[in-house]
Amino acid sequence: MESAKLYYLDVSPFARVCRALIYDWEIPVSPERVEFPLPDSFFELNPLGQVPVLETVGETIYPTQPIIDQLWAMTTGANTPHYDPLADRQMLQTIFTMGDMIVTSSQIVRSGLRPSGENLLGFDMVERHQKRIDNVLDMLEENAPNWLLYDKVSVCDYALAAVLLYADFRRPFNWRHREKLAGIVDHIAASDSFGRTNPRP
Repeated sequence: MESAKLYYLDVSPFARVCRALIYDWEIPVSPERVEFPLPDSFFELNPLGQVPVLETVGETIYPTQPIIDQLWAMTTGANTPHYDPLADRQMLQTIFTMGDMIVTSSQIVRSGLRPSGENLLGFDMVERHQKRIDNVLDMLEENAPNWLLYDKVSVCDYALAAVLLYADFRRPFNWRHREKLAGIVDHIAASDSFGRTNPRP
């Protein structure tokens, strides 16, 4: 039987979470790297034209959170990192939404699309995204005990590490003064699965 496939971009923080989980949960899924920019044909696989995409027997799954749910359903007794699809969903979605803002801000800056004419919005989109990002990080720093949710590492911690490491790679900003979050990210960044999924320079 053909194994399941996870399509990913090397730099995608969302796909990196899924790839790390495949390694750590020891799931029979083959990572399939695609090149950036994604070809128009990728829209046939995912109408959003984004990664990650999980292809299993008779099913194509996206975006990231449903993929993680499916990967969890495919585990056989895995417990590291911890995952509770119901209890973790709000935290995980908040982190992924923050990640979308980090990625979008990076793309705006890298593509040269900062405001050049009259701004009818009344605010700079990159600056507004940064305010939202900072607010989420402040909330996480204030509420985190040792890890974000539990007394052990969870998928939410993986998500936080992936999006902040992406920021360091593509759009550096000052977040490391939040000592608890920095400790979480550094611990996960040193893990084998994050080492194996580190973006190429």
